[in-house]
Amino acid sequence: MDQDVLYFFDRKSEALPLYEAFEQKVLSAVEGVKVKVQKTQIAFSNRHNFAFVSFLPVRKAKERPEVYIVVTFGLGYRARSPRIDAAVEPYPGRWTHHVLLSGTGEVDDELIGWVKEAAAFSAGKR
Repeated sequence: MDQDVLYFFDRKSEALPLYEAFEQKVLSAVEGVKVKVQKTQIAFSNRHNFAFVSFLPVRKAKERPEVYIVVTFGLGYRARSPRIDAAVEPYPGRWTHHVLLSGTGEVDDELIGWVKEAAAFSAGKR
C-alpha cells in the first residue's frame, strides 16, 4: 500500500478496506489508470480525472454510517439509482455523481460499471 494512501486514511483507518476494495476493482477494470493522492481526495485518471474517493459529507451526519467513503464520478448523463446520494450538472452534459459506500460488498458490478463509463467519458474529452 502506498504511503500517501496510508497517510490519507490516517484518521479514518477503518475505512481503508473500503478504499482497497474499490482501488483493486478499478485498476483491474480500467486500463492505464493513474492514482493521485491529494489533501482531500484520491483521484483516478486516464487523460483526465474520472473518479474520486473522499469523505465528502453527502448525507446529514445522523444519516451517515460511522465508517464510509464517498466515490464520485462523472458521466455525460444523469444516472438514476437509489444508491446515488447526489447528482449535479456543473456543465451542460456533464453530470457529477456521489455514492456513499459503507461496506466492501457495495463495490459491485453496478458501481464499477459507472466508473468504467466515467473513464471512457473522461478519455473522450478534448
